[in-house]
Amino acid sequence: LSVGFKNKAVVSTQSTGTMSLALLTGTEIFKELAKDTIADDHFLNVIGAALAICNAFGRLLWGVVMDKIGARWALFSAFLVITPGIVLLYWTRLMPWPYLINVCVVSFSSGIFTGIAPALVELFGHRDISLKYSICLSGELFGCLLFYLLSIGSVKLYSDLVFLILLAVPCGVSCIAGLIFI
Repeated sequence: LSVGFKNKAVVSTQSTGTMSLALLTGTEIFKELAKDTIADDHFLNVIGAALAICNAFGRLLWGVVMDKIGARWALFSAFLVITPGIVLLYWTRLMPWPYLINVCVVSFSSGIFTGIAPALVELFGHRDISLKYSICLSGELFGCLLFYLLSIGSVKLYSDLVFLILLAVPCGVSCIAGLIFI
């Protein structure tokens, strides 16, 4: 296997793991992060509904964007938005409406997850795409495992801000690695 092929395989699998971190950040911890600062449980449920809608629109629109500008720039753009968005959750959770907007932006950007298959075709061609897609999705296992380990640490070892920074770092790495290697 060529070095370029290996780099693309590693970056695409790592990007999938990172996308799962972004999805989990939006869907799993948005309520947990804000429950102490936003007392209105109804509003937190509205945030949950809004993030699901934003993710659905993100999946549609990122597909269009990927068709127009390609996998490299679409992945770069999505991770460029997700990286600071995850860290900003720490400060926006103090205000309901900015928190809603921030969660929706992260959720919309994590809709790039839908572009994995077309990105793999663009990177590797059509041959054995099902196998490549399956291998790439194994990155999701690592993303979920990393999320779990980091969330345990946030309870015992460090603050919510450190937790969010640790979640954002892989997004930043994916942003740069995708631009360099894809």
